[in-house]
Formats: sequence, C-alpha cells, structure tokens
Amino acid sequence: MATEDLPARHQCRPAEHDARAETQRPAGAFKGAVALFKALADERRLRTLELLSASEACGSEIAATFDEPLSTVSHRMKLLEGAGLVSRRRDGRHIFFKLADDHVLRLVRDALDHVME
Repeated sequence: MATEDLPARHQCRPAEHDARAETQRPAGAFKGAVALFKALADERRLRTLELLSASEACGSEIAATFDEPLSTVSHRMKLLEGAGLVSRRRDGRHIFFKLADDHVLRLVRDALDHVME
C-alpha cells in the first residue's frame, strides 16, 4: 500500500521525523548480498548447503545423495563457489566441497529455522 493510499490520520509528515542517514555500507556490499541471495534462491542449492553443514563431501557423494548426474552437481557447485558460499579442495581424483565459513552455516540454519517457526 502506497503512502498516498493511507488515510490522512495514518500518514507521517517528513518534518515529524529526524533525518535518517543512509547506510554506511558500500554499494558493493548490497550487490554482493543480492548475488548471495540469488544463489540461495533454489531448493536444490539450499539442500546442498544444508548437506554440507554436517561435513564436507565430494562431488560424487553429493550426486549420489540427490540421485543426479555429476555434471549437474558440478554446475551447482561452481555457482555456489562463485557466490562465495562453498570452497573446494582436490584430493587425487576427488573434489571435496565444504561451506566457505561459519557465516554460511548460520545463514542456512537461520533461514531454515525461521521458516519452521
């Protein structure tokens, strides 16, 4: 509902409020957060992050868990890695993935807990 759609008794006048400063965060932080939320905005990607919240996993393990081709998992992991949500390490022929840091762990858990309340 737009401000002009509100009854006059519910509308504020700018003079009634102290000026609020814009955020001190750089514009790049908002662009990065939007990219992060876009990467999270897919159920399979979110499920993959939730899987990795327990421990790291290799690509073939993730593919087996979700019963999908390794190429599909590889594409998904590349996207998640590009968004800074996961990191990878190679051990011989296997590539292992884990959450990038504790922020990602909290973000995933908080999002799931929030919608379950």
